[in-house]
Amino acid sequence: METFQPRMRLRSAVTPEEREANNKKIPKVSKDTLPYIEFIGKIVYETDLIGCAMACDELLKVAKQSEEILVIGFDMEWPFSFKTGPGKTALIQISPNLDITYLLHVSEMKNLPAGLCELLAHPKIRLTGNNIKNDIRKLARDFKVTDVEKIIENCIDCGVFANDVLSFSRRWSLAALVEYLLNMRISKDKKVRMSKWGVIPLSKEQMIYAATDTYASLKVYLEIKKLKNDPSLIEKLPQIV
Repeated sequence: METFQPRMRLRSAVTPEEREANNKKIPKVSKDTLPYIEFIGKIVYETDLIGCAMACDELLKVAKQSEEILVIGFDMEWPFSFKTGPGKTALIQISPNLDITYLLHVSEMKNLPAGLCELLAHPKIRLTGNNIKNDIRKLARDFKVTDVEKIIENCIDCGVFANDVLSFSRRWSLAALVEYLLNMRISKDKKVRMSKWGVIPLSKEQMIYAATDTYASLKVYLEIKKLKNDPSLIEKLPQIV
């Protein structure tokens, strides 16, 4: 099984003996013993255009009043068929912080709320998630979003950010990032992941699954930011085996 550990900087200056000694200091953690990450904060679930618009207006108001850049967790869900492929975006998840997640059920909408598009493209907003730019491109195709390039400029891909800070060149899944950086597991229960995301209302299991994805994305981003600010912490990351 593949294991990962942070690369040491100035590798040529480290002797084999020193490298072996350093490796022995790095704790090894079994993947099977890791606890599951789950969002337990407040979920705001909106299913119609007016409710979604009001939620977006609240978030947009916070962005406009903020003096700093706001990084928010972002993800989407859509139905999938092995016969027809991916369906239209059904759910948009937004975590403005670690305590609340907005679930916007857009499956029955022809157009997205104007406030949502304005929020995603706002200069004070940054969206973070895994493979997030492709999600935005899909959203633009599904709903004919016009500011797609501006929104993409606001995206921080967790995998790319992790590679930059950890000096890796790896294609990350959200599950792998959660394991490596948070020492936790994220549930990817196929029954929920492949469920009918377009059907209103969502089940409790679907809500928790969806909210946990954006919550985990935001936690991963914050952890990478911490490692960037203090690179000495990188060498203390455990090996997940």
